[in-house]
Amino acid sequence: MQPDSLLPESARRLKQARADLWARAGAGSVGGFAWEYTHLVDRYFESRIREAGPQRFAFTLVAVGGYGRGRLCPGSDVDVLLLFKRRIPSGAEEFTKTLLFPLWDLGLDLGHGVRTVADCVSLARKDFQVLASLMDARPLAGDAEVFEAFRSAFAAKVLNTHGETFAASLREHNEARAAQYGDASALLEPELKNGLGGLRDGQQVVWLTRVLKALKRNPIFLPEELSRLREDQAFLNRVRTALHLAAGRKTDRLYFDLQPPTARLMGFASRTASPEDTGLAVEFFLSRLHQAMTRIKAMREALFQEAFPVRSTPLPEPTIRNLSTGPGGIRFIRQSEATPDNVLGAFLESARAGLPLTWGARRIVRRDPARFAAGLAGRGETLSILVEIFLAPHCRTALDGLLETRLLPALFPEFAEVEHLIQFNDYHVHPVGRHTLATVALLSDFARGDGEWTGELAGGVTDPARLVLAGFFHDLGKGAPDHSGAGAAMARRVLGRYGRAPEVIEDVAFLVEHHLLLPKTATRRDLSDERTVADVAAVVGDTARLDMLHLLSTADSMATGPRAWNSWTRSLLGELYFKVRNLLRHGPLAEPDAARKLADAKLAVLAAAHDQDPEFVDAAMRAMPPRAFLALTPEAIAGHVRLVRKLWGAVAEDRMRKPSSIGGKGVILIEAAPGRAENTFKLTIAAVDQPNLFATIAGALSLHGLNILAADIFSWKDGTAVDVFTVGEPPENLYAEEVWARVGRSVGYAMVGKLDLAARLEERSRSPLTRGRGRPKLKPLVTIDNRASDFYTVIEVAATDRTGFLFDMARTLAAHGLSIHLAMITTIKGRAADVFHVRTQDGQRLLDESRLDALRRDLLAASKAR
Repeated sequence: MQPDSLLPESARRLKQARADLWARAGAGSVGGFAWEYTHLVDRYFESRIREAGPQRFAFTLVAVGGYGRGRLCPGSDVDVLLLFKRRIPSGAEEFTKTLLFPLWDLGLDLGHGVRTVADCVSLARKDFQVLASLMDARPLAGDAEVFEAFRSAFAAKVLNTHGETFAASLREHNEARAAQYGDASALLEPELKNGLGGLRDGQQVVWLTRVLKALKRNPIFLPEELSRLREDQAFLNRVRTALHLAAGRKTDRLYFDLQPPTARLMGFASRTASPEDTGLAVEFFLSRLHQAMTRIKAMREALFQEAFPVRSTPLPEPTIRNLSTGPGGIRFIRQSEATPDNVLGAFLESARAGLPLTWGARRIVRRDPARFAAGLAGRGETLSILVEIFLAPHCRTALDGLLETRLLPALFPEFAEVEHLIQFNDYHVHPVGRHTLATVALLSDFARGDGEWTGELAGGVTDPARLVLAGFFHDLGKGAPDHSGAGAAMARRVLGRYGRAPEVIEDVAFLVEHHLLLPKTATRRDLSDERTVADVAAVVGDTARLDMLHLLSTADSMATGPRAWNSWTRSLLGELYFKVRNLLRHGPLAEPDAARKLADAKLAVLAAAHDQDPEFVDAAMRAMPPRAFLALTPEAIAGHVRLVRKLWGAVAEDRMRKPSSIGGKGVILIEAAPGRAENTFKLTIAAVDQPNLFATIAGALSLHGLNILAADIFSWKDGTAVDVFTVGEPPENLYAEEVWARVGRSVGYAMVGKLDLAARLEERSRSPLTRGRGRPKLKPLVTIDNRASDFYTVIEVAATDRTGFLFDMARTLAAHGLSIHLAMITTIKGRAADVFHVRTQDGQRLLDESRLDALRRDLLAASKAR
């Protein structure tokens, strides 16, 4: 950057004015930032042109893109065009340098072009992005005649002739945006500029409204609707300004760690607010943001649907009175005859045909949704039609319309109360309202046969209405301490109001109350423990309810996001479902002849290990814990025996080379195989049992970038430890075999004191290559349960994830003399919720209250460390 003494006066003034503007905005004054920054840059160009002196040619300096719209954010590019009427003179290049070089010296991001009017017209007709940038052209200085020539040529030769092509290009561009950036109006980390519902959507509405005027077509929107669009756009632009300031750079993704400072700059939270109050303020801020984005997206979609439709196939006429269908959507033939019945019927036709209501039809509903809801509330046929909508092939189209027109919240105040509820964490991808409708839509897919196993299972559900109603109510109790119980009570109350039969009400209420039973059990409990399966079976009662509960849990998890639904959680949920179904169909697993079953299992192991020494196999089976015969297949046990024999051979060799005090301590063998879930590996690790072994292995896996999903620990009576870890795929660009070898060396070095894992993990956590984006700072929570298992104390630690989190938890448990027998690890996208099944050194549950209190304190402290 040039020293101030070498900058022209115009640039020095701009530099000082920008610094003052940034300081005021950083203190919370972001409201007029875009206009003031634009004005500062405008004034620079005016002054710089005067400093350059008179030119021998006629020109116009034009602002384009965001600068042309007067919407400069802190990180925005400044795009300008030096425009000439017929030809570019020889002095144009030098003049451009005179104008722009001082801005480069100030560090501004610039985009510029030097063109004639004919160049602009030609490029705009070929490239929709050029056309889009010129839509916002604004003259800054120069000859008005040059700009008038451009304006006339652009209207006559571009807008009047290529408006349809422009719209088609934007439609294709929107598909790419949706794939890359997602629907910003429904995401908790929205992309403010290019996400659907973001600033780009609002710009397209303005552009295409102008195209319609040039093509002499009727406008879609009323002046007051366009005025509201401008308000929503201005709000988004203020948010983008605050985001750039909070991040200290240009970024358009509102990441979790940037939401609190952005909300503070927007005035939603004070700088002195407590973390709890700041979290509430962020939720309110995001609710306001999503509402603005939802309106913007709806206008953009309606404009394309009605003014530039692509549907050409014949459309069936609706069977409901006063409705008509066209390429632009479903409309009311006579607006004055829009009644509660045909309004709800219009959404039913929308769900059947996949066509939205026209903007005009939605406007009728949106103006007074409460009036139509009053005519529908409490009527049994209303709920029947709503269920038809839920189960129709294009229910998503209708549900979007019911939400956007506010009819659904007006009809169900219970839905309205939680529609925009947002929990400041990264577990749920959507606010409650969007999540609810996504869950309903997925259940609808299942019920119609989605080509997957879920469709096959749903085909056996005798009354799909109960299933989709449970999907609708399952999260409406959010906000209450026990949202499942509150939702069940709400379902009973609302369904009773609509006259549903008692058996229907009880089924729906049951599903709502227990919709978390399967996923919580699958991800927290020992699925090889007969009591785990028996407890779930006792709650469910029969296979019909089990099937519906599994479908609801699956849809809920899929709609929640990748933390709740991935190949690993899918495999756990499936395993639990089939074990419970088998118990419900064939009776209890535990029988009086359990000893015979154990003997049969041992015979199966001997058969699987037929190529090994029978005496060694028999001795190994006596040494391994009885739980191994429940948790592992005979083939897996035979593999463990083979690996242990190799281990003791390696230990013997090691002890011959080293003093007996450390001989064998650093020996570790690893066998890897594909995991039962897609993109996972099962690592079977054998070593001499010793203090902190589990923590050391966990630390080594984390050090090498592996995501740990679960761990099963088998401590043998002969001093052998066989730990089975399920991990995600190794980091990119590394061969799996190389990673396993590195992990083994790291564990070995750490066990003999040659590697300080804690220090290395600390280094890794601070590295910019591994740190990644910040996540919500969650208040750590430690839960200790002695009722969930007859044999183990079950400990759950929930906190913000970080490198080495599992390592620290395992070391803390070991320091309290607890041995880990099973660990269920969830560390996806910034949040850890790790569950440990532990015992004391004498094989008992931890029951002493003073020791429990001390353990809880130390786990909380360790979860905050680093």
